[in-house]
Amino acid sequence: MLSHCANPQCLKPFLRLRQGKLFLVEADCVAQPGELTPVASAQMRPKPRRVERYWLCDECAEVWTLVHDLDQGIVLMPLRQAPARMTVAQGYRESA
Repeated sequence: MLSHCANPQCLKPFLRLRQGKLFLVEADCVAQPGELTPVASAQMRPKPRRVERYWLCDECAEVWTLVHDLDQGIVLMPLRQAPARMTVAQGYRESA
């Protein structure tokens, strides 16, 4: 269950879904050490996947996003900001 912001420097409590940004990450279920794993066959159902949930508060979601790193798992990544002088209209202006 979510309890706080995914940014370890923030730790604001998770209170409402409409605040901040919620991330749902689908992950393969990994066998625990010593657990038997069945041999794959055409008649077997696909392995179930688990969903991990992460949340960034409003303030952190303006600056950060979450990405999956193969070595570290889910990590914070800074968002790229458009230059303050450029507006949306300038970014999409067609040249004549």
